[in-house]
Amino acid sequence: MVPADAPTFDAVGQATPKPADDDDEDAPKPAGPAATPAAGDKTAAPAGTTTTKAPAAAATPAPGEPAPLAATGETMKLVSGAPLYNPNVAVHIVEQKQFSDSGKRELILYPIALQVNGKFTQHYGSMASFVYHLQENFGIQITGGYNWYNTESAFNGELVEKVRAEAQAATSLLWTWGVLGGVEVVPVYGKFSFFEGSLGHFSVVLNGGLGVGGTRHQLKPETTRTDGSTSGASFGDTGLRFMGSLGAGFRLQIGSRFAIRLELRDVVYTARADKVNGCDVNDLRAMDSAQRMGRAPETANVGGGCKKETFTGTNSDTGNKNANDVPLALALVKSPSSDVLSNIGLYLGASFNF
Repeated sequence: MVPADAPTFDAVGQATPKPADDDDEDAPKPAGPAATPAAGDKTAAPAGTTTTKAPAAAATPAPGEPAPLAATGETMKLVSGAPLYNPNVAVHIVEQKQFSDSGKRELILYPIALQVNGKFTQHYGSMASFVYHLQENFGIQITGGYNWYNTESAFNGELVEKVRAEAQAATSLLWTWGVLGGVEVVPVYGKFSFFEGSLGHFSVVLNGGLGVGGTRHQLKPETTRTDGSTSGASFGDTGLRFMGSLGAGFRLQIGSRFAIRLELRDVVYTARADKVNGCDVNDLRAMDSAQRMGRAPETANVGGGCKKETFTGTNSDTGNKNANDVPLALALVKSPSSDVLSNIGLYLGASFNF
């Protein structure tokens, strides 16, 4: 007889364990499936425990790179969607002008307005402008001023002195004063940084206008008398002329009220020397004939527009009699000439906005 609990053997001689008795309640139950160790782990965690992954070590920055900053509330604060408080972040933004020009008035003073293309003439003056800004980039403008220094250039004086020649009368016509009205346009404006943390606002301005101005012509140049004293130049009024201007410049805003302006303007005007002090060639011939006959020029019969009183008395600048200018004026208008002159001036000034 073979005992009931004797082991059995399979065909290859391996012992086959005897199945556990179903009625054996005292046999220990398995705690559950064992945790499968991860690939590469040398030991498995005990059954029924939870593993926690250790925090990764902080990455070491490469040489020359800034160390990573801790994420604080200040560095992560967003301003217009960007972390402006993070020193490692460079942000470029576009914003509207800090001070709007729409609906404002601007008073501009140009203490210095000097001609930069003087060939036969030279002008220095002072100008002023008033601009009403209908919109941010568009306004109406009126400009006026006076050229307190206007005379023929040294080049034209050398021509007269050395080669007995001079520019045509129309080419050397002088601009004394003018008033022009027009518009101003601002096609470009922007900002720049200076003095670390301060912003400057600038704009490029374009302007144009139409108007009128006064002109005169030099009759006698400045001369030196035999005693060493100087006899000033004498001039004759050549009347009003139609004028137009085009300009471009740079405007730098300082605060909400003040601005600095630098502009280049080209004032164009027609030039025709056909009258002097309102007297045409016939009037001047009559006065010249009266002088030749020993009479005063004011005794001549002239037209109503001729200001013959301007040829009487003594010229305070030259010290000579004004009657001496009659033949000079006659020679000027005897052969009238025409031209279109361009006076390009550099205007430097400041403005007040209100």
